[in-house]
Amino acid sequence: MFAGLRARALALVVSAAAAGLVCGPPPPGYCPGTNCSCAGGDACDLECPADGCVTQCGDVTRCDATCGDHCDLRCDSSSTCDLACGDGCAAVCESVSSCDVTCGEGCDVACTNLSSCGVTMISGKVTCTSVSECAIQCALPDGGTTPADECEAGVFQCPVGSC
Repeated sequence: MFAGLRARALALVVSAAAAGLVCGPPPPGYCPGTNCSCAGGDACDLECPADGCVTQCGDVTRCDATCGDHCDLRCDSSSTCDLACGDGCAAVCESVSSCDVTCGEGCDVACTNLSSCGVTMISGKVTCTSVSECAIQCALPDGGTTPADECEAGVFQCPVGSC
């Protein structure tokens, strides 16, 4: 019985390959699992769509990383970080020139030792420590944005009025 199933599965894979339906390895920067990282070099482009993904890049000129819900993003010792995630994620930018984060609901973002930190989120908290410019925006249902409330020095929250 199992030999027959195995033979049919093999035939299906061979047929799909012959029809061009089986692709090669994922594109560079795509992470099929839940851990994704790169370090050193010019650019680091990471895509980790799995929920709960842990994504990290450092010591690069530019980091562009995305992940799904409930993930952790980290960018350090880089020139520019552009991070995006879904709901319930945590993002950390440390010792970089500029960091931009886009996230959904329940975000927790920390920017430390930066020239500029820009965050757009539906809800959550951003903490800016030793940051020259902290520009935090709350995403509105109509697609627009509005500045977040600064609840205390360097601590911002969305939605507006949630401090």
